[in-house]
Amino acid sequence: MKKLLLLCVIAMMTIPVMAQSPSESTNNPMSRKDSLSLGYLMRISQHTAPAYKLYPTENMWTFLELETFTGKIWQVQYSVSGDRFKVPINSVDLSFDFTGDLQYAGRFELYSTQNMYNFLLLDRENGQVWQVQWSLDPDKRGLVGAINSIE
Repeated sequence: MKKLLLLCVIAMMTIPVMAQSPSESTNNPMSRKDSLSLGYLMRISQHTAPAYKLYPTENMWTFLELETFTGKIWQVQYSVSGDRFKVPINSVDLSFDFTGDLQYAGRFELYSTQNMYNFLLLDRENGQVWQVQWSLDPDKRGLVGAINSIE
């Protein structure tokens, strides 16, 4: 709650900084002050959003670890008898697009489905969704593919 209040106060303090003055060139859509303010706000969000998150599966011994900057995912298996491991499900950086590389904490989020082996990975920046499948069998584990819009 304190972090949210602090973020709101800082965001409100930057409103005057983000306004354009009449002397600024109209050819430049983002002034230096605007870009500095945006960069400052992104750094604040990086400190409030976790870089990594663990998501439980219906298997009590298995979690999915998500790097929220890039969308990389690992299957994490723990045990009381010593059979512990961490294997990649997706090792591809999904944050890159052709408009530029925009990485920040909290960009990606995982959502469980009714199928215990499948999750949906959401890119909160552009709305892209991928189907992700975990498994003890390496051949059945991975990023199944992007879910495309049908229009």
